[in-house]
Amino acid sequence: MFVESHLGRVSPIECDQLGHMNVQFYVAKVSDAAWHVMASIGITPDYIRERRRAPAAVRQDVFYLKELLAGDLVRMDSGVLEVSERKITFFHRLTNVETGHVAMKSRVFTVMMDLDARRSTALDPDVFARARERLLPVGSDE
Repeated sequence: MFVESHLGRVSPIECDQLGHMNVQFYVAKVSDAAWHVMASIGITPDYIRERRRAPAAVRQDVFYLKELLAGDLVRMDSGVLEVSERKITFFHRLTNVETGHVAMKSRVFTVMMDLDARRSTALDPDVFARARERLLPVGSDE
């Protein structure tokens, strides 16, 4: 199930000399969106501070599909592609609200980390269960 994780617009300062949204800002929007999808499965800022656990991104695949320009309205939808004992793969889809075209897709592979031991650790059972409930249907990332 997708969660709306960002609603905004492309700012002129996010664009390169050609007038297109710059790569670094696509990634920044994914980073911001991650907080909303993580919160939807119980990994909130309070959870991270109290439990001293957080998903650490170990790989991100980004697919740029359509150009975005200054002023374009955008919406990011995010969800969980896969979950296992220690890993969660998040999926983010950035859409041009006006045209309906998907401009970018991203898969972010994470490992749950114990922030004090600096080692991977198992997901808490309640987080694991919520992540399974949030799993996207097969083919949602295409």
